[in-house]
Amino acid sequence: MATQARSAGERKVRRSRLLPRSVLVVGALVAAAISAFPVVGGTDSYVLQLIGKFLCFSIFALSVDLIWGFTGILSLGQAVYFGIGAYTIALSMKLNYTIENSTRYGGTIPDFMVWNGLTEVPGFMEPLLSTPIAIALALAIPTLLAFIFGVITFKRHIYGVYCAVITLAEALILEQFLIEYQAYTGGFNGVTDYGNTRTAQFLWFLVVLTALCFFGARLLTHSRIGTVLKSVRDNDVRAEFMGYNVANYRIFVFCVSAFLAALAGALYAAWVGIISPGDTGPRFSIEAVIWTAVGGRATLIGPFIGTFLVRGLEFLLSGSWLANYWQFFMGALFILVVLVMRDGIVGTLLNWYRARRRGAPAEIREEQDRLEKDRQHDWRPSSEPGSRNDPV
Repeated sequence: MATQARSAGERKVRRSRLLPRSVLVVGALVAAAISAFPVVGGTDSYVLQLIGKFLCFSIFALSVDLIWGFTGILSLGQAVYFGIGAYTIALSMKLNYTIENSTRYGGTIPDFMVWNGLTEVPGFMEPLLSTPIAIALALAIPTLLAFIFGVITFKRHIYGVYCAVITLAEALILEQFLIEYQAYTGGFNGVTDYGNTRTAQFLWFLVVLTALCFFGARLLTHSRIGTVLKSVRDNDVRAEFMGYNVANYRIFVFCVSAFLAALAGALYAAWVGIISPGDTGPRFSIEAVIWTAVGGRATLIGPFIGTFLVRGLEFLLSGSWLANYWQFFMGALFILVVLVMRDGIVGTLLNWYRARRRGAPAEIREEQDRLEKDRQHDWRPSSEPGSRNDPV
């Protein structure tokens, strides 16, 4: 009897798969289709260039999703880390390209350095002549800057709308810095004419890295650390009361996010063959936020869908009579998502699917979830920075 009672009282906890079988199948089919495109469409196709750019942008949007969707940190300056990684690789490729191919002025240093009176490569840029060192710096410098930023802000409990404003200022400062010091960065024109790696092999490399980034993010968010990050997002005061060092967790995920953004920037610079100050500014950061919101934050797959959808629509509309109005269309799409599908495309579909499985109408289930969240967070003062009632 005791054994029966114990066995009857036991609850079997079924752990969800790290990657559901359906996700694996669909992901494999998409990766195979992208990988086969150079064979079918050729390596000189403009669509191929767009696909490579979209893959880089997807990794960038994934970095936004990790800090915003899973931790509640809205960064309007995420392009800073993307831009630093991109400029590091672009400058490295430019320096090596001019050594082998003299400029039209007959020199072996970048043309923008010649325009500004430099006669040799500055000493602090000489390590970029080594490609492995340049790759390491492109990933390490943004991660280190993110760590410093995290210590300064999160250790002082600066988050919410205040953190968003600081990151916005950070992006503005970097953009103006790149324009001002044109002897080293190319100024308004950026870094151009250094070649690219737009080959079938590099596209396959992009596909593999994108899959690894997604798998790594999935592994992180479904681990114990990911559970803590979600609790910090939902109620950081309660998480800190339970004994977790909230600031350290925020710093950690912010550094991981910066690493992914820098990786996306480095791949983008190598694939496209051009980088400009606009790729480091707040506008590009806000675009990544829109991609994540449209696709569905806190879903991981949402940033990929949002990126391909928004950027794909941009490509289609810019080639039609709507070329002058596509930005208005994108703004309307974002407003529609915020008002009607607050969880994005993927999040809304998942909520509908879960409601169907539970046997309740989707509207009733969404309303119940909203009321439950409001009930859990009503006790928290709305005037406290970073609270769930904060407009950000």
